[in-house]
Amino acid sequence: MIGRKPDRAASGPDRGQTTLDFAVAMGIFLTTVLFVLAYAPTMFDPFAGGTGTKLVVADRAATTLSADVLAASTAQPGVLSKACVVGFFEDGGDQGRIDSECPAEINDVTDLDETLSLDGRNANVTVHKLERGSTSTPDPLTFDWNDGDIDWSGDSIELARQNSGSIETDVAVATRTVSIEGEQYRLTVRVW
Repeated sequence: MIGRKPDRAASGPDRGQTTLDFAVAMGIFLTTVLFVLAYAPTMFDPFAGGTGTKLVVADRAATTLSADVLAASTAQPGVLSKACVVGFFEDGGDQGRIDSECPAEINDVTDLDETLSLDGRNANVTVHKLERGSTSTPDPLTFDWNDGDIDWSGDSIELARQNSGSIETDVAVATRTVSIEGEQYRLTVRVW
């Protein structure tokens, strides 16, 4: 090798940026470690028990109702059949009013837990008017039978159904915008 002298800027007491480089690197490292420690506990929250699983159950129940059980057609989820809605919400309803467009299980919807796969949880299903910007819970939609047709402004039968009389605590809510006879309503499922 040719006799080459070492570069003086890279070694010895003349290296002026060693302390500054170390401080910047440690600052970046510690910031990254603190971010990971702060973020890690929330990373697994969707998979933990508690409200997270209730939210999944509420969402699944809302989808089941709006796309399958109450839907006029599975090709049009969110467009509900009038007869299926009445059959589902009318307590001990007249099954003769339920037409052939409703799925077979609508005739056996005595057990809300089994129909919506609630896994033993309590639930409330409500259909109410679509109110934008409202912070309070609107009243359930009600209807009356008028000569074989439904009067949605009636007050005989309310579109709310619950499988338990217990007090709602730690509630997970899922909503769907649905259409009944061309009018927009909100289907709300609460699970606790």
